[in-house]
Amino acid sequence: MEFMKKNALCIIALSFLLGVGGCVAPNSVTLIGPTNFPLTTERSQAQSDSDTNPESDCERIAFVKANYQLNENPDIYVSCEDGSHVTKLTNNPASDLMPSWSLDSTQIAFASLRTGSSQIFVMDQNGSGQKQITFVNSNDWPVWLPDTKTIAFRTTDGDGLWWWRFLNLESDEIQNLTEPSFDFFYQKLSWSPDGKLDAYMSMEEQKTRNDGSSQIHIRNIDGSADQTLTDNIWANILPLWSPNGQRIAFLSEMQGQYDIYALYIINSDGTNLRQLTDSKYTDTGTSYSWSQDGKTIAIGDSNIGRIMLIDVISSNSAELPVTKNGETSFWPVWQP
Repeated sequence: MEFMKKNALCIIALSFLLGVGGCVAPNSVTLIGPTNFPLTTERSQAQSDSDTNPESDCERIAFVKANYQLNENPDIYVSCEDGSHVTKLTNNPASDLMPSWSLDSTQIAFASLRTGSSQIFVMDQNGSGQKQITFVNSNDWPVWLPDTKTIAFRTTDGDGLWWWRFLNLESDEIQNLTEPSFDFFYQKLSWSPDGKLDAYMSMEEQKTRNDGSSQIHIRNIDGSADQTLTDNIWANILPLWSPNGQRIAFLSEMQGQYDIYALYIINSDGTNLRQLTDSKYTDTGTSYSWSQDGKTIAIGDSNIGRIMLIDVISSNSAELPVTKNGETSFWPVWQP
């Protein structure tokens, strides 16, 4: 399929910014790997770009920022939604990426290359208490499950197999969530806020049409009651539930350009499809996050280098002013 061929090379080259698309329902769960490994800790090296730390009562956004002109690799930052109180949470020569808030806002999981391979770390919301929680294979894209004590993450064996695992933070047990497969491009998990439903990108429709399209589906977490939300000849990818579970955001090519995406939202019953942005985003570099009140979406693309705040009702946008000359920012994640 031409669509897969075009994107495969991009994804391999951007191994830290890949994995868009749907998830695979857990058919079987098998305990794998070490289950009682020790947790390593690192003292915080958080530094503030402003005179104070982020206000506890502001709407905070975690994000990644780098200055490639100065050979400064990506680190994780946090700021208020108006761009004030920019605070650096990680300070490591290696790349720190993919921040993910715990649902109680007390911790942030992230992927880091600081040990030589991509591994998952967690830290307190102020950058303190950084500790490594995965040690086997290469792991990225941490996602907190709704139970607040489990982190799912994507794993590769380095020989072409990709799958999802999850770690129970109370027991340190790691288990398989999906079966290993060579389908690295389409695996991306997206749980509904209550943990009962799963939004994913499906290739089922294109099996008969052979048009390279992909559609947004939802289903029960056990794989039953599958519903199709989109039906067009374009790629529809990277679904993300709103905090109240009533809407789903996703990227789509449906404006007519291959590999160029706009941000859309749709009700979880498939009604009221709306376009929020122009077509300018990429499948491998883009990530976005809903504000807790569901009124705003923060979106960033590593290829564009700045983060935009999109009003869900009006579609008006404004830049999150957190970068200086030569800096690039991306991967915004709103505090729950």
